[in-house]
Amino acid sequence: MIRVVLALVLGWGLSIAQASTPYDRLLEQVRQLQASGRLPQEARLHLQVKEGNQAYFLGADQALKERWEMATGILLDIRLMPQQTAGEALQRDGQVDLLVARNQEYPDLFSRGLILSLNDFYAELGFYPEDEDWFLGEAQTVFHDQRLAVPGDADLLLLYLRQDLLDDPEEKSAFQARFGYPLKAPQTWQEYQDQVSFFHRPEQGLWGSVELRDPHLAWPFWLARFMAFSWPDTRLFDDQGRPRINTPAGQAALSSYLATLDMTPDSVRLAGSGYDAALPYFYKGQAYALMITPAASKLFRNRPLPISDRFSVHPLPGVYHNQSLVRSSVLAFGNNLVIPAQSRYPLLALLYALWITSADVSEEGLVLTRSFADPFRESHLQAPELAAVYGQATLDAIATSLPNTVNPALDQEGSGLYIEAFNQLLAEAIEQHLSEEVTLQRIEAAWQQISREQEILPDRAQDQQARRVAQ
Repeated sequence: MIRVVLALVLGWGLSIAQASTPYDRLLEQVRQLQASGRLPQEARLHLQVKEGNQAYFLGADQALKERWEMATGILLDIRLMPQQTAGEALQRDGQVDLLVARNQEYPDLFSRGLILSLNDFYAELGFYPEDEDWFLGEAQTVFHDQRLAVPGDADLLLLYLRQDLLDDPEEKSAFQARFGYPLKAPQTWQEYQDQVSFFHRPEQGLWGSVELRDPHLAWPFWLARFMAFSWPDTRLFDDQGRPRINTPAGQAALSSYLATLDMTPDSVRLAGSGYDAALPYFYKGQAYALMITPAASKLFRNRPLPISDRFSVHPLPGVYHNQSLVRSSVLAFGNNLVIPAQSRYPLLALLYALWITSADVSEEGLVLTRSFADPFRESHLQAPELAAVYGQATLDAIATSLPNTVNPALDQEGSGLYIEAFNQLLAEAIEQHLSEEVTLQRIEAAWQQISREQEILPDRAQDQQARRVAQ
């Protein structure tokens, strides 16, 4: 495998002969495109990015944007996209060359012909970045043997706690008396449930948890639990293509998810609430626990907030199997880079995506405290500049979580339909106060119907799940 690192500084004047790695040839590839006539001199790249990661692409005082433009002569038009799906964004704006998309969106975007495979472009460039520095590179980018994205934001879930409450002697004593074991960061989902219930004191202005409860976001939070409870068989479908939702592991995961639901403020449970509703409760000291991505640590540590020196970051809880603790996390969002089928300059878009996400350049974007983006390379975990911004404990929690972190997408056509059905039926069940058994039966039936409509045959489902587990 080639481990490639790009270092572009205006004035270096590297020639092809001097280039030592494939990435050193990126500027030369841009020049060749211009010289061949495939790329007009006035070409510019149109990007769509989320508000939270705009600063990452611009750099401090737009330094990264200007560096690319000065080195290549290619202007960047960086636009903000609303908090909507990549498919919806593409339908609204047909002049996009590169945009961010969540991990779980790739299968449907590709199946609908909305984004391009990058395989042929890598072949044309003469290198294929099997880059071991990326977190879970295959799991984040590959669908049906097609590489669809360039990793640029590993949104894995972590657990945030009020460390000042964990350290309080009176709280420690009261917790020990009530539950019979010491108060410390929870190892298991049951311990997490115990602690959330213990610290749930809304009459005192303290909520047990502000785990994101937007009904549209339920899937990754259930999936993180399911992966831990179902270990070692973490398949979502069995060998006959039947859903493994309504199983003991699925039931345990749902029970865990619902156990702390009423210990969350109503405003965090509304459709569309997302992290904008949850974060203030935690950083104002009004919640004990929060589950969100690593970028929250950067926010809490580097702004004058009540919580700045009173919180800690941990891997998600897990489940003991044969006396071994198994934790799992999920790449819950993952705003990585995809190339729309309508892109006018897809090869140029790929060259830029590889540049902005390269090891050295990406650190400059991640270190910005206003950039709500997350480390996505192994080298990021060793960077002192990022440890100073995110906190070493956060980087350590990422490293601990990675071995059992999964992509929330189902590796088959209709992935979004399965996830949408899960979220919708779970929300309806909660509103109608349905039992957990009935809830899972309804989801299982809906998934079976989707499989029939998508013509997912047993042998094909088995092959797809094998690839997912292997990743």
